[in-house]
Amino acid sequence: MTDDSFNSLDGGGLFPRLQQRYGLRDNPLEMETPFFPEGMRHHALEALRHLCGFGDMALLLTGAPGSGKSRLLAELVRSESSRLGFHRLPAAAMTSSNALARDLKQVARSGANPDDNPRETVYRFFRWSESRVVKGQRMVLLIDDADRVSPELLRLILDGFLAADRAKAAVPVFAGEDRLVTLLGLGDSSVSIHQVHLRPLTREEVFSYLEPRVHKAGGKVNELLSPARLARIHDLSQGSFSRLKRVTPGIWLDIVSDASKPKRSRGINFKQLRLPALALLLLGGSWWFVSQQYNETVALEQESVPEPDRVRKSITIGPDTPEAESPDEAPQPLTEPAPPPEPVSESVSESVSESVSESVSESVSESVSESVSESVSESVSESVSEPDFVPKNASRYVDIEQLRNRSKAWTIQLVAGNLEQTALSVIARYPDLEMVYTVGARKSEPWFMVLYGSYSSKAEAQKAVSRLPDALILGVPWVRTTKDL
Repeated sequence: MTDDSFNSLDGGGLFPRLQQRYGLRDNPLEMETPFFPEGMRHHALEALRHLCGFGDMALLLTGAPGSGKSRLLAELVRSESSRLGFHRLPAAAMTSSNALARDLKQVARSGANPDDNPRETVYRFFRWSESRVVKGQRMVLLIDDADRVSPELLRLILDGFLAADRAKAAVPVFAGEDRLVTLLGLGDSSVSIHQVHLRPLTREEVFSYLEPRVHKAGGKVNELLSPARLARIHDLSQGSFSRLKRVTPGIWLDIVSDASKPKRSRGINFKQLRLPALALLLLGGSWWFVSQQYNETVALEQESVPEPDRVRKSITIGPDTPEAESPDEAPQPLTEPAPPPEPVSESVSESVSESVSESVSESVSESVSESVSESVSESVSESVSEPDFVPKNASRYVDIEQLRNRSKAWTIQLVAGNLEQTALSVIARYPDLEMVYTVGARKSEPWFMVLYGSYSSKAEAQKAVSRLPDALILGVPWVRTTKDL
């Protein structure tokens, strides 16, 4: 049975049958609200909100088919359309670089030269989008189902963003399956793109998703979401929203109840076992015959063979040896036995031990000195290779070691990014707030952080967050200790 047959239109669909059987007022599987925050969906939404407003990186939203990527983008547009300007690039319309250039040219309305090539048009669009920040509304490009777009077009959009001022230019948001990382040619060391991954739902999260919708539709939670039915819903949906909506009605109507249970084993058909039994019988007979032949061969080899009588002979040397020498006499050895080895003198043993100890000590000292010199040279080279940082706004800059040594160990992190201009833009936007910034390291790249305040406890810092401007609060400030900077 396929997934499509669960929601077939036979007899008006499955919902009238659900309504008749369980008395539902509405279809719980078609309710788009409320937004489901569990399964790291709320965390992903807050990350997109913050990075679209203040970030300097392109965004990558990945997940399996039906994991809720489009629903998450819709919630982002609904909640942030007042402060961000969104433009959607449909995957079906991105057939070529010329089509992409025409779409972006209509958005910019910059009156570009019609003779410009598509690459220059895309680059001009991102440079034009920098001016929107001055007007108080940053642009966001939404490319849903980006894994269906040509990799060359995706790279063209990403290159145009990287060539502009990343802290002000329109932020591209690529949404698609996990293979999108390979299509963009990204590596683990890439710092120009931030990836947000949506994992499949667990059984508990499936219950949390369906429970308020079943309750709102007037159904009985303990009946529709019993442990047995919930287990079948999770197994057949595999944690996917789209599959969950297809298979759940069939499970509630017991259409697929038998499909998830193991089938009973039928009786043994002895007719089908005749050929295997015959082959097994022939194999056993051949094995017995070979073993008998082997045993007979081994028995013949083990029969004792009479050994010939040994004749003892003697050999004499010299002309004076009498001819009637007794054969029983054993001949004398031709050479004398070697004398026993003389003991080694104490002086020789002492000299040998001294030479061995000296050579061992010299080799150990040389290896230790070489390892120490190498480690020292590496540490010195690392310390020398890092140049001193010169801040552009020295009045608002504080060295990170000075922050770590503060007596009041709590602060509020507002913004973080790879560009110093990101930090300077936020500070310039709110000159009345006593914000400072510092620089650390992340993935071997500089990491600029904008901080506000110095507090003696976490509760004091959290109270200070509530007094910040609304735009900064929407960016989800981070209350953290200065020792962890």
